[in-house]
Amino acid sequence: MNPLFTIGQLSKIFRIKITTLRYYDEVGLLKPARINRKTHYRYYSTEQFERLNVITYLRALGLSIESIRNFFEARDTSLLGKMLREQKSQVHQQITALQSIEQRIDDRILQVNDAIQSNLNVVELVNLPSIPVIFLSENYHAKEDIELPITTLRQKFGVDKSIFLGKIALMLSKSELEQNRFENYGGLLLILEPGDDKAATGELIAGQYLRLRFNGTHETSAIQYQKLLDYCQKHRYKIIGDAVETALIDYGITDDLSKYVTEIRIPVKEI
Repeated sequence: MNPLFTIGQLSKIFRIKITTLRYYDEVGLLKPARINRKTHYRYYSTEQFERLNVITYLRALGLSIESIRNFFEARDTSLLGKMLREQKSQVHQQITALQSIEQRIDDRILQVNDAIQSNLNVVELVNLPSIPVIFLSENYHAKEDIELPITTLRQKFGVDKSIFLGKIALMLSKSELEQNRFENYGGLLLILEPGDDKAATGELIAGQYLRLRFNGTHETSAIQYQKLLDYCQKHRYKIIGDAVETALIDYGITDDLSKYVTEIRIPVKEI
């Protein structure tokens, strides 16, 4: 006569929680060999060990309870092959999604480290590649709450709010710059990265930019624009496009105002 094992003993042998074994019983995946009618204790035989091994193996591969139950009902190798191929396809999709997340994490680490190590209050001439963006023509004043136009942009273009961190920029028109007006922005940009699932509505052109990073926010950027204009005049650069202002480190990352970093970039050419 084959020995019987209590649910507690089976739990220890297979290192499976008792609650999990009870659940397998409830859904018809692994019924006990015998149940004591008086005590309602569950007892399992060694004949069920193989079935539990298969269940454990298939669960480790990520197959659902329903799929495993269907397999046991059919007991067909072709069905198992089909299930495993479908599971492989799902795993591949998960790997692709995780690789995209990993790339986003790497990009964010680089961006934050780059911002932390910035040469603040120094005008730099840099060559930048073109960058795809989603553009919202929305007037915004430096002292206004920026969350409302951000929400407008997200809703208008159906953009997932989870991709916004560190990628919102304000656009100050060339005409405003030339008239020394630095507080009325004419647009909001969402800077896109590989993996962002929305089509760009425009791009930041590739080329030469004067770039200035400073400790502060949009509310304190006016004086920084004046520094850039003075630099243009002194070093004979001509502004050829709109300025882009980005908060590289702000309240989304830290509560410490002294660590805020904002960047202004203006496309230029030598006169």
